[in-house]
Amino acid sequence: MFGLVRETIFQCPNCSKVLKQGEKQYFCSKGHSFDISKKGYVNLLIPGHTGAGTPGDSKEMLQSRREFLDKGYYEEFSNVLNDIVLSALSVDKDSEETISILDAGCGEGYYLCRLKNSLTDFCDSIKVDVYGIDVSKDAIHYASGRNKGIRFAVASNYHIPVLKGALDCILCSFAPRDEGEFRRILKPKGKLIVASPGARHLYSIREALYESPEEIGQKGTVGEGFTLLAQRNVNYEILLKSKQDILNLFTMTPYSRHAEIDALEKLSEFATEVDINIFVYEKH
Repeated sequence: MFGLVRETIFQCPNCSKVLKQGEKQYFCSKGHSFDISKKGYVNLLIPGHTGAGTPGDSKEMLQSRREFLDKGYYEEFSNVLNDIVLSALSVDKDSEETISILDAGCGEGYYLCRLKNSLTDFCDSIKVDVYGIDVSKDAIHYASGRNKGIRFAVASNYHIPVLKGALDCILCSFAPRDEGEFRRILKPKGKLIVASPGARHLYSIREALYESPEEIGQKGTVGEGFTLLAQRNVNYEILLKSKQDILNLFTMTPYSRHAEIDALEKLSEFATEVDINIFVYEKH
């Protein structure tokens, strides 16, 4: 019935039993099954795991983010993030072990797919299982089109459908965090890498939109159960070179939900600052 069956670290969102991957479905020993979409992802988000309405970012925000990121404006940050993951995992090219990584809140997949490519280039002799989840079905639809070698699922960061102690590393970039869930699914001494906006991130946009903008407070700190191993700040200026890029940046940010773009619409170029903090934690 299921053809070729592969093991996964996904667990059934209904009964918490391990999910196995068949040709067209994920299924558990209790008889629950979840269809694999034509794009290759699975929807493991069940009623009760979200609030009212459509969860996650809108199609418009996701489309703008995909177009903006594909222009390379955040590539420098992405490269640093990839280097930090490789360093945090202490990847041994000669190792025969399998490394499991989850991007919790992967959005449309830009950072995770670049990480997957970086890991493949560096670790061609070892196996790396890469997973991505996001509460937005549209986000996962976009992400699954970027790389067929990643297992993507629609799921909430507050109800992660992953087996206990299954992961070597979790990435969480600009996404909500449930530290209890992260501790549950990480292996002992597993790594949690959090990327969050720094105080001056996109400050020029806030200056253009608001009369008295404030700097962003410290974000990215994690509570009990984790030890901070390292912290790095990535800071550089980007020059947006077209009206469309400016519109995309505005639309992909939370500012588009409660501010008008009037102050930016007439500009054909716009400079702003990328300021992102990266924290590396270890589960203890």
